[in-house]
Amino acid sequence: GSTPAALKRAAVRGDGWLPQGVPEMGMEKAITLIHAERAKVLGDAPIEIGMTTPWMYLGKPAFDVGANALTGSPAEIASVLRERKKLGVHHLGLRFRSRSCDELVEQIERFGSEVGPLLND
Repeated sequence: GSTPAALKRAAVRGDGWLPQGVPEMGMEKAITLIHAERAKVLGDAPIEIGMTTPWMYLGKPAFDVGANALTGSPAEIASVLRERKKLGVHHLGLRFRSRSCDELVEQIERFGSEVGPLLND
C-alpha cells in the first residue's frame, strides 16, 4: 500500500517496500516517511525500496507509446533512472512498450547493453 499507515507498517514490519505506482504524496515524501518511521523503531536497520518505471521505449518509437512514456537515447533514459537512485530506490521494475514479442526482446536487449552500463555513473 501507499497510504501513510501502509508506509508505517512497511517501515516497522517489512524488509522492503514496492509500491504499485507512485503514491499520492510522491516517492520522495514516501521514502522519507518510511525511513523516519523505521528509525524510530529499528534504528538504522536497512530497508529495500523499489518502484516500477514508467513505460519505456529506447529510441524514437514509430507508434504512440502514451503520454507518460519515457523515450529517448540510452543516456537520456539512464539519466532519468539514476534520479530514482538518488531518491533512495534500490530496485526498479522495468516496463517496455512494444508491438510484438520480437520488439519487446529487442528493447530488453538494448536496455541491458546500452542503458544498464550507464546506470552506475
